[in-house]
Amino acid sequence: MLETTGRAAAWGTLLLLSALAGSPARAAADGSDQKGAPGAAGAPAEAPAGVTECDRLAQPTRAAMGNLPALVDGVSLAEMRWPAARAACARAMEEAPGEVRFVAFAARAADKGGDARTAARLYRAAADEGYPLAQVNLGVMYEGGEGGLGRDDREAARLYRLAADQGYPAGQASLGTFLLAGRGGLRRNEAEAARLWRLAADAGNAGAQNNLGKLYAEGRGGLRRDMNEAARLWRLAAEGGVAEARNNLRRAGRG
Repeated sequence: MLETTGRAAAWGTLLLLSALAGSPARAAADGSDQKGAPGAAGAPAEAPAGVTECDRLAQPTRAAMGNLPALVDGVSLAEMRWPAARAACARAMEEAPGEVRFVAFAARAADKGGDARTAARLYRAAADEGYPLAQVNLGVMYEGGEGGLGRDDREAARLYRLAADQGYPAGQASLGTFLLAGRGGLRRNEAEAARLWRLAADAGNAGAQNNLGKLYAEGRGGLRRDMNEAARLWRLAAEGGVAEARNNLRRAGRG
């Protein structure tokens, strides 16, 4: 397991980013780039005022920010101009070394640039400070064994739960997936998966909407079979870009 020596080490890593030679961009999985909206209990504290170039170039979309303050509209990982974002977040970290969001946004820039190891170190630093976006993205990296991390479903589940406990929709959605399958040392629990997906779906998380729709279609998770509700959720998920949801609608004759 790759570890950091704390926030100071992360800052030092980040300040070196602008000097690193970029490698070809990869299609990195960004667990934060799921649809989300403000949550309820346990919402993280608001970010301070003051929009920076790091925010403009590297913040996820407002939807993907979930219950975290979004100071700008944000960009998807696919749309990010990572060399500029990397340099901007290095400057932001130097100017505001106590602001954890810049660590997480710099991790996204490193991930987009193909530097998964730096992304993992930065996500770890931000996750250790309780930033749920980083907790989810680090969990995704543990799931896939990316960035020099060994595959570790238990650690991924732990991180997803930390984010879910803060009301972060992507964390709720990911933890629900693990509970449905009984992954990461968790006992299989369809009813709890349905509850978490409902919370995330109500917050606009497209993946959770699609998954909850499947439970309604099959009458699982303590839910009564309801194809109308399944179709409603799949339409929302399809609007959010989930291709499987469109396929589900066609198979159900609701497309």
